[in-house]
Amino acid sequence: MGIAGSSCKKFIETGIPPTNIDASTAFSDSATATSSVLGIYSAIAGSSSSAMYYAITFGAMSADEGYFLLNTSYDNFKNNTLAAGNDGNTMWSAIYARIGRANYAIEGLTAANGLTTSVKNQLLGEAKFWRAWLYFYLSQYFGDVPLTLTTKALEEGLTPKTAIAAVRTQIVKDLVEAKALLTDKYPSTERARINKKVVSAFLSKVYLYTGNWAGAETEATEVINSGTYSIVTNLDNVFLNTSNETIWQLSLVNTSGVAATSFGAQYLPASTSPAFVLYDTLANTFEANDLRKASWAKSIVYDNKTFYYPYKYKVRVTTTGNEYPVMLRLAEVYLNRAEARANLDNVSGAQADLNVVRGRAGLGETSAETKVTLLAALLHERWVELFTETADRWFNLKRTDKATEVLSLIKPQWKAFQQLYPIPMQSMNSNPNLKDNDGYIK
Repeated sequence: MGIAGSSCKKFIETGIPPTNIDASTAFSDSATATSSVLGIYSAIAGSSSSAMYYAITFGAMSADEGYFLLNTSYDNFKNNTLAAGNDGNTMWSAIYARIGRANYAIEGLTAANGLTTSVKNQLLGEAKFWRAWLYFYLSQYFGDVPLTLTTKALEEGLTPKTAIAAVRTQIVKDLVEAKALLTDKYPSTERARINKKVVSAFLSKVYLYTGNWAGAETEATEVINSGTYSIVTNLDNVFLNTSNETIWQLSLVNTSGVAATSFGAQYLPASTSPAFVLYDTLANTFEANDLRKASWAKSIVYDNKTFYYPYKYKVRVTTTGNEYPVMLRLAEVYLNRAEARANLDNVSGAQADLNVVRGRAGLGETSAETKVTLLAALLHERWVELFTETADRWFNLKRTDKATEVLSLIKPQWKAFQQLYPIPMQSMNSNPNLKDNDGYIK
């Protein structure tokens, strides 16, 4: 699948950049230290074939967002019939490789004494954010996972699983520390590097998973009230690299003459046959006159049947693209705050936030008037607003205990244990303390 991004076995195991193994050199001055931290970004985004693309697409297929119609090599993800110890191998090793890079940077920056305080804080904040982001995705797919916070522990590879609640505690700790280190200023002209508001936006999401409703509301409000971001009224412009709705995007490194996102390159049809298509349940769930269906989905007729495919990213192949993969945007933050407010029994506040997102889509105000109906409306709104973006649907079906109720209707072989991917066999063979998730054949 190409997700791992390296042919070096040692790098796959530990994530430590093999050419920069001497941390005293890598973090001795601002140029080399910055290069090391930016290496985390490039290892994840890199080019039009990015690690985040696969992490997001696996979730879209595992949920009820979309699937590759003709490419059967991904059917195990679509059908949630992953083979024990096999299908999740690449994502597991790729994420841990990048966690290794983050650990390496955190250790090197913490010990560095030749950097200015501002440079050190910025880079350390970015590295801590990345570690939190990566552990969030890893734990969402695999549940309890080895929590390795040092390069030595990751290299030894003997750490047992840590309960997901403890992993989330560490995620929050890293994010809170990152926020304290960072400023509101983006380190580059694009919104492609992490600043304080990126951390707040992500915290507003993470707190929904830990049940910290007040924290989610506070972090979301900081972003919304900052004045830096705004809801883009033209839906066709939301995913441009100049979009003012974007809080954080991944910059593409054009190394092969291709500057399109993986989402455009893989989701858009290259011919008269479709590539990645939406589930009928998603295509049919948009309300009448919802502008998102017209702007963010397109139809194609194949074998006498009409399919819809995601059209958020509209460029399949280009050498001078103006679309970047968006990881966090303001509409999601409004939905995060709406959910937090609903759980805090602030019904009118939740309605107001939900209506911001609905209004941009050309829809009227929500009819939900109670906490229960608002939470149901918000789960649906996330589906039609955030589909195929950040695996949000897959994660939220599990978070709200709706996975079995929803997915059993469209996936005949669905079993509840499939909410977690199997642990890679290679990792279990090398680490006797690592056990597979329940339900998979040993």
